[in-house]
Amino acid sequence: MTGGVPTPLDPRDPSGLVQKLTPGDRVRITTTERPRTILTVADTTSTPFGGRLVLSVPPTTTTAHQQAQHAHYHCTPADSDSSTMTVTEYPSSDAPPTCIGTLTTIARLPRLSTPPTDDAPTPTASEVSANE
Repeated sequence: MTGGVPTPLDPRDPSGLVQKLTPGDRVRITTTERPRTILTVADTTSTPFGGRLVLSVPPTTTTAHQQAQHAHYHCTPADSDSSTMTVTEYPSSDAPPTCIGTLTTIARLPRLSTPPTDDAPTPTASEVSANE
């Protein structure tokens, strides 16, 4: 990924998503019920029907309890014959899980820090004589 541009992925290919995403990847998703949301891939699992993604949001701390809370989103194939993925939100509170629609777009976001490339200049040791 170059230049900080998100890489679009096919939301109708559950198997491909599981192969292309790894835990720790940041993604931007939209669903039929929610606008853009930025999440982190927590888990990917291949299934007989394609694949399952578990996405999480960064933890938030509530002022009432001072506890870190995490919401998770499970993206699973709608059924065995469908390539659509249903997205269910599992809040960290006592609230019940909620279906937030089907996955309409997903894009991998570039990493915040990029590893050094092989073509980057490497420092070389220079020789200095003892009298300098």
